[in-house]
Order: sequence, then structure tokens, then C-alpha cells
Amino acid sequence: MNNYDIVIIGSGPGGYISAIRSSQLGLRTAIIEKHQKLGGTCLNVGCIPSKSLLYSSKYFLFAKKQHYLHGIFYEKLSLDFEKMMKRKNDIVKKINEGVQYLMKKNKIDLYQGIASFKTNHSLSIIDKKSLKEIKKIQFQYCIIATGSKPTCLPSLNFDIKKRIISSTEALFLNEIPKKLIVIGGGIIGLELGSIYHRLGSQVIIIETMDKIISNMDHSLSKEIQKILEKSSIQIENSLLINNIETLEDTKEVMVHVKNKNNGKKMKYIGDYCLLSIGRDPYTKNLGLENIGIKKDKKGFILVNDFLQSSINNIYAIGDVIGGKMLAHKAEEEGLYASEHIAGQKPNKINYNLVPSVIYTHPEVSSVGKTEKEIKKEGIEYNIGIFPMKVLGIALASGHTSGFVKILSHKKTDEILGVHMIGEHASDMIMEATVAMEFRASSEDIYRICHPHPTFSESIKEAALLSFENNSIHM
Repeated sequence: MNNYDIVIIGSGPGGYISAIRSSQLGLRTAIIEKHQKLGGTCLNVGCIPSKSLLYSSKYFLFAKKQHYLHGIFYEKLSLDFEKMMKRKNDIVKKINEGVQYLMKKNKIDLYQGIASFKTNHSLSIIDKKSLKEIKKIQFQYCIIATGSKPTCLPSLNFDIKKRIISSTEALFLNEIPKKLIVIGGGIIGLELGSIYHRLGSQVIIIETMDKIISNMDHSLSKEIQKILEKSSIQIENSLLINNIETLEDTKEVMVHVKNKNNGKKMKYIGDYCLLSIGRDPYTKNLGLENIGIKKDKKGFILVNDFLQSSINNIYAIGDVIGGKMLAHKAEEEGLYASEHIAGQKPNKINYNLVPSVIYTHPEVSSVGKTEKEIKKEGIEYNIGIFPMKVLGIALASGHTSGFVKILSHKKTDEILGVHMIGEHASDMIMEATVAMEFRASSEDIYRICHPHPTFSESIKEAALLSFENNSIHM
């Protein structure tokens, strides 16, 4: 029986990064992955393939609708969807190989199969097909990084033949839907809806809450809905799903809904129905019950501030413990857990400063508290909002939509939250994150020299507005 200092279950961003860090810190490390390919949901059926298609579809939309503004003309524009999908698959394969190389480089033992706990210091590796035990492993410490899976509605199953799909199937369609119904106006729904809309699909997004991206600042929700609707994406809020049925004779799917405010019933028909209503923790066959690891009512593994489960030599990170289901959050937790196990004293993760990004066009990003949260806490605050359309780089590039919003403490001027929509918002949010990590004030940001012409100048301007309600260019 092989014996390790640490075993990581799951090779997603949290898992494989934790394995690398553990090995760097001198721990004999193994990683267990049930699938043939490393990288987890993010690499194989999430972040990377979706961003590949988002960029490809963005370029196609530019060529289709904005080329003439730049004096660019062509005879005939065509789309090779099969080649676009192949490019996406090739990118995933290349990164797969990179992760595999990193395992070998860092002398991490890789096991393929399903991990199942026998005791709090041993587990079995089970063959995925035969479900027979193929290996036993002992360990001093273990990190569970098994991630999550798309949530489905009760009594339904994801089935591409029945045209009811999750984000996974949406990344592997062999045709562009004529009409795509997206249930769920969160990050995944907006991104995947954007991809197919750019490629020619008629897209309708159905949201149960009274606004899309309801967990982000209200100003972002309002602005991105306005922008998406202007692009002809239909968005319907406050609708409850009564039923989804497949129409076999027409190869369509029908969604029955009810307005939760007035009770009015409606139905929508499309080629496919994409369910993006959340994700469930993946703990099936782990044998958590064998060793008494506790979970909450939704199935997420309970952990303490050190990411230890109810069995203190077994840690859990990423989607399987809940919170923000983001790859970079899992990565930080993986690094923290490995360093804590190795005897180091890493700083505890400040979850308030885990940035969120939506790769729509324009991009949406956010870090810190929303205005609603600040009001709820009874904090007096200042606000600075600067529109992108004023910037020289926005006019030069043609990307004039969006704004930067900075919320700061009225008395101390400490930055409490930053929310933005615009080109490169996914990168720009890091300036705010770093500033808030060091508890900077909006004046601090204003006093820093920002390069011209760049979109980052909007952060400087919003900071001045928050600091003294003045703007240089507005």
C-alpha cells in the first residue's frame, strides 16, 4: 500500500495547484482524478472552452457588424462552426497536456479512478467502469477538491437528444440553435447565451429573480441588461418555471412559466433549453459517511476557517464547500490548505476580496461590497461613477459602453467596493483588488499616475469622484 504525506482528490484548478504547491513544500504528493483528462470542470467543460468560444464569437460579431466603421470591407462573410469548435478543443487539449507535464515535473503521482474513504488515513481507488477496487492508499493529510456539477430541475435530466442541456452540452453542440432558451440569468447563462447570440441564435434569458446577476451590484445588473437587450437578447425576469417538455414531432422544447408578481402564465418554444440555475457539490462515491465528514443541508462539505473538515486531517476546497463557485477562489483555497498542512502560517483568505468576472461584451467585474450590502450594514459612504464613453481610448477603440463605480467610506475614504462594466474590465478589477487588500482610500487611487490613453483612467476618475465629487474629464 502506497503511503503519502498528502493526497488530493480532484485535478481541477484547486486540486492540481494544491498538488503542485504541496510538492514544492516537500510533501510526498498524489492526486486522484476520476476522468481521463486533468483540469476538472474549468479546463474541460467550463472556463477555458467557454472563453475560447466567447472570443471566437466576439471576432465574428465584429466582422459582421462593426467592420465598416473602421473602413474594413469584404466580399462575403462565412462561419465555419465546426472549425470554431475544433479550435476550442485544441486549446483544451494543449492545456490538458500542460497540466499533465506539471504533474510529472513536480513528481506528483497520478492515479485514475474514483477515490473512496475507508478510514481518515486511507482510501480506495475504484475503477470508474467496473467499480472494482484497483488500489489502496494511505495518507497523513487529504484535500477534497471534487468540484461541482450543473443543477437540474426535479424530475428532469440533461439530455441533448431531448434538447434540455446544461453548460457542458452547450459547449459541444454540433449546430447553432435557431432559438435558444436560457433559464438562469447568472454568469454562465449570460456567457453562453452571448456566444450563441453572436453566432446567430435568437436568445431569450428567463430569470426567476427580479433582475439578472442578482448577487452583484444593482447598477451592474441594470446596465448589462440594457446593453444585452439593445443587442436583441430578450430578457424576462420574475418568471417561475412550471414545466419543460420536449416536442418530439417538431424537435423543439417548450418552457412553461408563470410570472411570480401577477400570476400570468406563458410559454416559450425553442430549439434547445439551457439550464443554468446553479451547481451542486460533487461528493458521490467519496465515502464521506464512512469517516463521518459533515455536510450542510445542500450537500456542501462543512469546513472551519483553516479549510479543515470535521475530520481535521482532511481538508476541502473549491466548489465542494460552497461560497463563490469560481476557479480562482478554489486556487487560493488550494494554496492555503497546502501551506497550512506544511506548517506554514498563510494569511486567511479574505472572501470579500475575491473578484467576480462575467465575460459578456462588454465585460462585467466586481470586488468588495455592493451598495445594497453597505446600506444594510448602516455604513455612510461616498460614491463615484465614471462613464467609459468619456475616455479617449474608448472612442478610439469603439468600446464606449459601461462605467466604473467606486464606493468608499464617508469618514475614512477606505474603498469598500468597486464595480465596473467595460472593455478589459476582467483585467482592470485587479487594480481595485490590490488597492482594497492594502486598505487603500479612493484618494490613494486618484493620486496614482495612470497611463494614457487606457481604460484604467476610468478608475482614477471614479476615485476622484468618490473622494471629492469632482472629475477632470466630465
